[in-house]
Amino acid sequence: MSQSIVVERDLRVAMRDGVQLATDIYRPDDDRPHPVLVHRTPYGKDDAWVVGGLMFNPFAAVERGYVVVVQDTRGRFKSEGDWIPFVVEGPDGYDTVEWAAVQPWSDGKVGIYGSSYNGITVLQAAVAAPPHLEACVAYMTGANCHDSWTYSGGAFELGFNLWWAVHQAWDQMGRLGLDASGIAEASEGLAQVMTDPWSVVGHLPLSDAPALRGGLAPYWAEWLEHPSYDEYWRELDAAARAAEISAPVLHISGWYDGFLRGHLDLNDALTRHPDERLRESHEFVIGPWDHMAYLGLRKTASGERDFGPIAASGPSVITDLSLDWFDRWLGEKREPLTGPRVRYFQMGENAWRQADHWPPPHTEQRLYLHSGGRANTRFGDGVLAGEPAAAEPPDSYIYDPDDPVPTLGGRSMAPSWSDAGVQDQAELETRTDVLVYTSAHLGAPLRIAGPVSLSLFASSNARDTDFTAKLVDVEPSGYCAPIAEGILRARYRNGREHEELLVPGEVVELNIDLLAVAHTFDTGHRLRLEVSSSNFPKYDRNPNSEVNPVRARPEDLRAAVQHVLHDAEHASYLSLPVVKEA
Repeated sequence: MSQSIVVERDLRVAMRDGVQLATDIYRPDDDRPHPVLVHRTPYGKDDAWVVGGLMFNPFAAVERGYVVVVQDTRGRFKSEGDWIPFVVEGPDGYDTVEWAAVQPWSDGKVGIYGSSYNGITVLQAAVAAPPHLEACVAYMTGANCHDSWTYSGGAFELGFNLWWAVHQAWDQMGRLGLDASGIAEASEGLAQVMTDPWSVVGHLPLSDAPALRGGLAPYWAEWLEHPSYDEYWRELDAAARAAEISAPVLHISGWYDGFLRGHLDLNDALTRHPDERLRESHEFVIGPWDHMAYLGLRKTASGERDFGPIAASGPSVITDLSLDWFDRWLGEKREPLTGPRVRYFQMGENAWRQADHWPPPHTEQRLYLHSGGRANTRFGDGVLAGEPAAAEPPDSYIYDPDDPVPTLGGRSMAPSWSDAGVQDQAELETRTDVLVYTSAHLGAPLRIAGPVSLSLFASSNARDTDFTAKLVDVEPSGYCAPIAEGILRARYRNGREHEELLVPGEVVELNIDLLAVAHTFDTGHRLRLEVSSSNFPKYDRNPNSEVNPVRARPEDLRAAVQHVLHDAEHASYLSLPVVKEA
């Protein structure tokens, strides 16, 4: 192969509606056709870090024998059209793949890859199923644009979405035809997220976010108009539409990534794909990462925890992982997959494990909530035990949306307000609006790998409220490491498609999904469950009133009295997926 590489800049590729998308081509300097890899991004195809620093450098792929097509998505940077996240990535991805397949430097076989929003362009194109698409790689992204990107458990992902929308607004500002004073005013609003972030995130109503006024993010209001999972989101749900995917998918996520749910749902859906070839040809990798790990310099760490060199993320690992995948499906000889299709990182032991399916075989273990009454001690006095309580009074606390529990670590990506990943939770556990339930010291390691959930019997004097849950590993030193977390907006307790307000004082059973994790609690450690009603600004605050929280105004905020029950009739429990020793 030629050692020279040709780079063609700013080609205009027409979509089906005539909109022209700016596209760069990286290819070997020869006259031979090659397989093509497509990468579509809203973050600027001219940004070397975006294009070459998140997954793999296009030059590495060209040296491997590929042509790489890098494109500004619709309405971004040098591309024409209007920037409407999610909704056009399927058709535009389809058209770009099919355009690439018939170019003189193409052999007709096309793959597509991307991370974060770039990964959404991958999965939406995969659902659109262009005939020449042969393989996909999606890295730390959202398969379901409603759950785990825009909303979680019915609560709005405020911190991430505000931070993300503000960053996209800078390019949008240049498209609005503003005069000098308009640009200065818009810039001041955007900069406020950096200079005074708490005033921005605390503003109500959310539809009037100061940093996003004046047409900087018209989609923001649209998202808030669709808090339930309706047809708007169903059309964008790659997991729900996975049966339409016709190309093998390698997807990669992290235990502390805010988009984890989308990968879990996609994996479940691909496992049930009607086409056996697709069922047997997808692969899933889950590392110990938060979303910022591969974006930053500490690629083996999540928050305050470094998992060691075997846990590396970013291009040093993803380059070979991705290109090997494309070699398999776009090469001359397509190799069938052999061996386990799932590789996951067992935190606590800091070791990679393999399984034929996710989750691996496990046994449910229930730890029931007990209480000796709420004590104002550093760790509270609730207990997790293997048997349900017989007769105990409920635990109570007051949730005040004017003083919410602050986000600290976990599956978060809101760097203006909080660091993600492993952060010590001990200080949060001293709050009077955080109930704490702790197990006895472990006499042997406890390994879990799979879904974690909380069945919680609770009541409130409000018509709507939130309940949050965190699973924590309490180390002998007293360090409290978050392992898994979840939230449920009570009005969505019967499903994300339906709203049903609470009857004040009525006991309801709430099933809070903490998603999934693989973690080993070591000998001498204790398991801890935190129960509260806020995690701000990761999620928006529930005002505890009838108005949907995404439309709440300051006058809608009111304190709520929350009760958590654990007795013979209301046996609240934490469900853990216990696996045998590897």
